[in-house]
Amino acid sequence: MTPKMSFSDILASTLHDTKNSLGILFNNLENIIAGCREKNCAQYQDFYLLQYEIKRLNHSLIRLLSLYKAEKSQLTMNVDFHSARELLEDVAVQHEILLASRGIQVDIDCDGGLFHAMDRNLIMGVIDNIINNAFRYTKSAVRLSAAVDGGYFVIRVEDDGDGYPPSMLFNEQQDPNFSGNVDFSTGSTGLGLYFSTMVAQMHVNRDQSGFISIYNGGTLRGGVFSIYLP
Repeated sequence: MTPKMSFSDILASTLHDTKNSLGILFNNLENIIAGCREKNCAQYQDFYLLQYEIKRLNHSLIRLLSLYKAEKSQLTMNVDFHSARELLEDVAVQHEILLASRGIQVDIDCDGGLFHAMDRNLIMGVIDNIINNAFRYTKSAVRLSAAVDGGYFVIRVEDDGDGYPPSMLFNEQQDPNFSGNVDFSTGSTGLGLYFSTMVAQMHVNRDQSGFISIYNGGTLRGGVFSIYLP
């Protein structure tokens, strides 16, 4: 008799296949955009927006799969020392063409000698999600920075948009002991916030856990997302 799969396992398998299909679609669209740009095709800007939506959906599926693995205790940490500057540069390169299509400039502020222990893939997943959101709301600039602040390694993503709505503000005082819950009534913002919080808290050092903060202001006077790692 064939073993019965749980619905959550079936759903996870379907999400995984869908994620792979979206990856193929994204790469094919990349080739179409390149060819269209060379021919000065008027529609290539529209292709960028389609590519953005595909990437956003793909990131949502990745977050869902990560949360599923965490629930099943199958999400493992791969922690090593990484260059903060290289991480931010890699993230910027991945989004450069898409952001440039809307005239958005990405600036990086980080000491080249700054290294920290982290799961690089998980942290990049968090930053990818925030930049994707910034693409929708910023006006002309996104700033990526990393530094040591109050004994924590901090990565910040700032934009010059109108700021986060009140429903999305989270741990504005950057308190390591903040115990606020994620508000899923905010719709699509809930999953990304939950994922970011989970990734931060998975990073533990000497009984200290990571945390996140979302507030308005910062260098660009827009939204500021910060992830703190001990």
